[in-house]
Amino acid sequence: MLSNLKKKIHIFHNIYLKHKHFIKKKSYSMDGEDFFIVEYFRKKNNGFYIDVGCYHPIHRNNTYLLHNNGWSGINIDIHQFSIDLFNYLRPDDINLNCAVSDTNGVTKMFYQKALSQLSTIDEFQAKIAFQGNIKKSIIKSLTLDTILEKTKLTDKKIDLLDIDVEGADLRVLKGFTIEKFKPELICIEIHEKEIKNSGVYKYLSNFSYELVWSGVFSHIFKSKS
Repeated sequence: MLSNLKKKIHIFHNIYLKHKHFIKKKSYSMDGEDFFIVEYFRKKNNGFYIDVGCYHPIHRNNTYLLHNNGWSGINIDIHQFSIDLFNYLRPDDINLNCAVSDTNGVTKMFYQKALSQLSTIDEFQAKIAFQGNIKKSIIKSLTLDTILEKTKLTDKKIDLLDIDVEGADLRVLKGFTIEKFKPELICIEIHEKEIKNSGVYKYLSNFSYELVWSGVFSHIFKSKS
């Protein structure tokens, strides 16, 4: 009972006190990604998103404005507390605690806190981006194809695929049959300075996606078809 109460207090603090859920904002993303996305889908009120590396339902989140506009979707993160927050604030979404990669099985995860954007299954990226001690754990890994199969959403139209997994973004794409689902927009992180030389850019270009918006790390691609 006590641990359950502490969990509820922790959730309340992270949503209402730390990130002030009661104060409306024009944008909840890091660089205004959500503002571009909402404007692009301004005539669509019941769309579907997949948020891989969802982190927090409000803070630096690219799908919160869409959720407020009547959208629903799948939110996935390697941290259980992130999913606890989504279960509280978006109980009608599908919220999953697992890693997303190009294979099914188990994988190592690298992190520093129980709730952090700087969490990844890419050890090289962890060594570059993290400061201080790096914690390690083991977590179940699934491909997006498997997740859509398990949730019985293989026929669902995906309007937005949002990927923010700190260096493992290309692995997520490679575990997803992009030519079948063809999301209208894909928002994804690219850490290389020369965007057009990155693996993500080349991969998406091969499937007829064009770059339509760029922030510091996040970039939005639109399907040409």
